[in-house]
Amino acid sequence: CLCYLSVQPLHNLRQMDLSYSVNLKELPDLSTAINLRKLILSNCSSLIKLPSCIGNAINLEDLDLNGCSSLVELPSFGDAINLQKLLLRYCSNLVELPSSIGNAINLRELDLYYCSSLIRLPSSIGNAINLLILDLNGCSNLLELPSSIGNAINLQKLDLRRCAKLLELPSSIGNAINLQNLLLDDCSSLLELPSSIGNATNLVYMNLSNCSNLVELPLSIGNLQKLQELILKGCSKLEDLPININLESLDILVLNDCSMLKRFPEISTNVRALYLCGTAIEEVPLSIRSWPRLDELLMSYFDNLVEFPHVLDIITNLDLSGKEIQEVPPLIKRISRLQTLILKGYRKVVSLPQIPDSLKWIDAEDCESLERLDCSFHNPEITLFFGKCFKLNQEARDLIIQTPTKQAVLPGREV
Repeated sequence: CLCYLSVQPLHNLRQMDLSYSVNLKELPDLSTAINLRKLILSNCSSLIKLPSCIGNAINLEDLDLNGCSSLVELPSFGDAINLQKLLLRYCSNLVELPSSIGNAINLRELDLYYCSSLIRLPSSIGNAINLLILDLNGCSNLLELPSSIGNAINLQKLDLRRCAKLLELPSSIGNAINLQNLLLDDCSSLLELPSSIGNATNLVYMNLSNCSNLVELPLSIGNLQKLQELILKGCSKLEDLPININLESLDILVLNDCSMLKRFPEISTNVRALYLCGTAIEEVPLSIRSWPRLDELLMSYFDNLVEFPHVLDIITNLDLSGKEIQEVPPLIKRISRLQTLILKGYRKVVSLPQIPDSLKWIDAEDCESLERLDCSFHNPEITLFFGKCFKLNQEARDLIIQTPTKQAVLPGREV
């Protein structure tokens, strides 16, 4: 009973766990709990506010308020100088943090995942110089980050995924010299990255997937020599990438569905995996033959691919989905390292010609005109998808059934 707590001395209390107390609306006076280290109130969905004395808990290290969906505001953190972890996931009615959050100079992790009513952070957040992780994923009403965020020089992970109203990052972000992971997936209003991003030279992972208004990247990304993964999938307005740079550590570059990208990206000769499906790229430079680590190349088929024979020995995944041509190009059998062939929705194709023995995956779902398989499958690890290919003749169906495969899907009708 919390009434009992309110009249007992709490000097020796180190941890209090009231998680899932769904009817709890307020806490008793905890001002005497001067040695409280950990307070867990996760999923106390009726809790509206915390007592002001929380801010005086000078020894409090962990405060877990995840799932306190009725919480509207937080008290002052005036003396909570030892607070290291503040968890506020799914506090969907929380509009702002108190400016006193800056007094929590030992804060390591601030988790605001899906605080969907949060509009901005106080500028005092920059005083949290020991902050390592700032999670704002799903803060769909967040308009901006304060420029003081650049003072958080020990920040290692900044998660801004699904911050759909965020227009830009402050130029001070370049001061976060220890930043390793920058996640901006689905920031659909983001127009650009500041050139100062090139100063964040410890970046290892940067994800800008579905930043549908992003037109270009700054030339300064050429300074990110520790960057290993750059994900730009679905950046549908991205027209070009910087030239005359070479990101030495880049391992994976994903540009799938960057539908306006026409020029082949040459931002790293050390890249191992290059994803280009859904782009408008129709030329491949000869220099790609000398890229020593290139092991995976995913491309969409284009009509003059045959004019670039040097790439036929490099492509591992080829996407022909949605094409209006009437036959699978014969050059398929010349792509010696081909592992994945995507024909999904290839509605006019009638037959599938001979394919390379290297193939491990065929997705021909919804190829509604496909009748014949003029080929054989020799790789026992192959996966075959022929769902909704209702015109497949019996010979083709027998071939699929009799072929040793990892998995096979035949056309069928709902019963």
